[in-house]
Amino acid sequence: MILSSFSVVTSSVLTPLLASAVGVESEFYAKALAAAVALVTVVVFLFAQLFGELAIRLSLPAVLGELIAGFILGVSGIHCIVLGNGGEVADWTVAAVQLISGSDTTTIQEVFAGPIRILLNQYAELGVGVLLFKIGLEADLEELIKVGPQAASVAVAGVILPFVAGFVGLTSIFHLSAIASIFAAAALTATSIGITSRIMQDMGVLNTKEGQIILGAAVLDDILGIAILAVAIGIAEHGTVEISSVISTIVSATLFVISAIVLNKVFGPRYINFLSRFSNPYSVLIGSIIFLSLMGTIANVIGLEEILGCFAAGIILGNTKATAALEKACEPLVALFATVFFVSIGAKTDLSVLNLANPESRTGLVIAAFLIVIAILGKLAAGYFVFSKENVNRLAIGTGMVPRGEVGLVFAGLGATTGTLTGSLNVAIVLMVIATTFVAPPMLRWVFASNQTVTNQEQQPVAK
Repeated sequence: MILSSFSVVTSSVLTPLLASAVGVESEFYAKALAAAVALVTVVVFLFAQLFGELAIRLSLPAVLGELIAGFILGVSGIHCIVLGNGGEVADWTVAAVQLISGSDTTTIQEVFAGPIRILLNQYAELGVGVLLFKIGLEADLEELIKVGPQAASVAVAGVILPFVAGFVGLTSIFHLSAIASIFAAAALTATSIGITSRIMQDMGVLNTKEGQIILGAAVLDDILGIAILAVAIGIAEHGTVEISSVISTIVSATLFVISAIVLNKVFGPRYINFLSRFSNPYSVLIGSIIFLSLMGTIANVIGLEEILGCFAAGIILGNTKATAALEKACEPLVALFATVFFVSIGAKTDLSVLNLANPESRTGLVIAAFLIVIAILGKLAAGYFVFSKENVNRLAIGTGMVPRGEVGLVFAGLGATTGTLTGSLNVAIVLMVIATTFVAPPMLRWVFASNQTVTNQEQQPVAK
């Protein structure tokens, strides 16, 4: 994924520039391309920064601000970037590029329809690859082992309950196709580690029994959810739901992830030690990116999705002496490319399908409401599957599994890319992600605060 994206992006940008020597038309094309790249880069990161900052000030994750930036810039807003079937870019965008480059309108439209669209889509692919690699790095397998049985029961329930309820409801109540229903139901299985851990850290409950179970279950949720996502994409690409193919993909994905967990112990530390012997201070990062690309290629060769390979690469190189340094080194890459990914999701999302005057739009809103209810109740119910003799707050555990955040947006973004989801269903999934991410922080604070109050009351001495 990483190397192929770089090659596509490089060729799409450099080819017109190299062609500028052959004539005036190519020269104007190259100038239009350069001006368009500069304009889109500035606008995307400026809006992402502004709305990301606004989200943080409202105690919300920055990713929601980046998503809203995409809404504004894309097909639902001012049409500065058009990545899907949203038509042409806005006249003011063309005029701005024309003012800078002196190119004609037709050439500029060709640039936005071709190289710019390819550039943004490939950067978005880079973003999701690096993001999943970083999520894999953050999967603390040692902590997971400590709360293994409890976390596993919560994670499995947190995947099965919303997936089954979502699939059955979408197919039987809303009569959606099996493939679209599988993809939408798969999006319900995700859990955002980042959002939940940040809230619990702020509250000082991260190291409680409930906090550790939530983190362990969230890690397993990511593993299971991304495996399901790989299966869903495979089904979408084949266009049919064949039981044998589904079972084969599930088995392959499971074995692939198990192999990654095993390699985390037997290969990861040795590979990092090997890279550390080089004098180049960036050898560990470069070697990790090479390994990331290799794992993505291996996953693709054996019939799985490259994103699963990226995630597995993170798991393998996690819990080593270089893990913290790798996470830090990945942060600027995530800040650049994952920002483009989240903005592109918003840019592709056509909110005009939510027109209440349109019966199909009303159905889309009903589906969104259904997904939100299932998304919340499914995870809350999973919290009660903790099999422990200790007195734990099961409601708090279930609440900690509610936010979908960036992981849910990965599902929505890749679902839209495959063409499996209709416009209204894609919007419904995005709204579900937004809703669960909004409600989770206050719910978590309330549940943990209520539990603390009860605990304090129980500890107070009884007056004689």
